[in-house]
Amino acid sequence: MKDDVETRISPDGLRYVSKTQGTAFPTALGYTISCFVCGRHRPRTQMASFLLAGGRQWRCKGSC
Repeated sequence: MKDDVETRISPDGLRYVSKTQGTAFPTALGYTISCFVCGRHRPRTQMASFLLAGGRQWRCKGSC
């Protein structure tokens, strides 16, 4: 049986005091990002950006 993990909220209202940026999927070419269309993780050099509802999203270059 797993022990219950208690989370605490800091005085400024945030749950996490510090968190490393980026993704948890490192590769030999650096870190990866996920495709908005297919969800696969690829290096940013293999991705193309596009605007969707005023925000930048990433998708695979060519086809997924």
